[in-house]
Amino acid sequence: MYLKDLQVVNFRNYKHQELTFKPGVFIVQGANGQGKSNLLESIYVLCFGKSYRTHREHDLVFWQSPYYYLKGLVFLEERLYQVEVGYEMAKQRKVHKTNGRAGRHLSSELLFPVVFFVPEDLELVRRGPEERRKYMDMEIGQGDPLYAGYLQRYKKALFQKNRLLKTRRPGVSPDALLRPWNEQIVYFGSRLIQRRGEFVRNWNRLAGEHYQRLFEHEPDLEIVYESLGCTCQSLGKVETVEKIFWGELSRVEGKERERGFSLAGPHKDDMIFLLNHRDARRFASHGQQRGIVIALKAAQVQYYKEMGKKPLFLLDDIFSELDEIRREKCYTLFEEAGQVFLTITRKEKYMDNFLTRFNNCYFLSVEKGQVKEI
Repeated sequence: MYLKDLQVVNFRNYKHQELTFKPGVFIVQGANGQGKSNLLESIYVLCFGKSYRTHREHDLVFWQSPYYYLKGLVFLEERLYQVEVGYEMAKQRKVHKTNGRAGRHLSSELLFPVVFFVPEDLELVRRGPEERRKYMDMEIGQGDPLYAGYLQRYKKALFQKNRLLKTRRPGVSPDALLRPWNEQIVYFGSRLIQRRGEFVRNWNRLAGEHYQRLFEHEPDLEIVYESLGCTCQSLGKVETVEKIFWGELSRVEGKERERGFSLAGPHKDDMIFLLNHRDARRFASHGQQRGIVIALKAAQVQYYKEMGKKPLFLLDDIFSELDEIRREKCYTLFEEAGQVFLTITRKEKYMDNFLTRFNNCYFLSVEKGQVKEI
């Protein structure tokens, strides 16, 4: 996959910009606050119809403008797709079009293969479970059109259940009120858990291989998905997950009434990283933890490759956060991508080695929301 053309209108600090790209590596250079990250964000929104930085659409609109509009030509599996995304402030209306067809974000059905890498990802191992759940939801949602719908329905049911648990109605059995919401929670939650387990199993297999290949003489890496008191290796089919889920709800129902909120379900899940069977959060060095995240990104790239696709790879200013060894290892990931966009604040000495490895390398300069090819 690669992005051929991009038109950006009233998006973040871009008033109007039209760009043409080729397969290869694009180095986007500019000082902080000039629009490098905004350019990568516009590509992400074009591919997925939403931002990875905010849920508020009006945050994406250029200051005092009535709307934003993105249009791009995406080359995927020997076909060109014209994708458009726009948002109108006054009507609070969002519009998606793929090849002129309006409606839902049709590009999500095409499963555009995109791997995104930001400095915050490098702290994924050290952060709390909520951040790792958010990471799973974002990445799995890109490759599974049904996942986002299941997640939305689950969150709605969970909200209603928690509201009931916080209230007491005299003369009304709490079980009678909770049962319908528990049924929805188990149905949609089990499908979330089953899909998370499948993805983490793939990431575990591929990331473990890449960690050994990228970082020789390092301990073995294992990624474990924890849900409902089980690991991803023991969950299996969705019917099995539902059975385990009902058992967990039965086990904690007394505590839920006592505490006033739900205690079992995918909103309590976690993804654990182990080095030689020891929790990397506690025992791995800072460099090892960052190496784990690079191996995870490599697993995502490899996952698309096994599907016969070359992904679009977006890297937002991560090289300044990596040591020399891990920068070098990142270079190997670019060879598996159809197109790469990499932001930097200025050209450093380490870039010389990078530039010698890639013939199809292009420089873009960003200043005050304007992009120029160097």
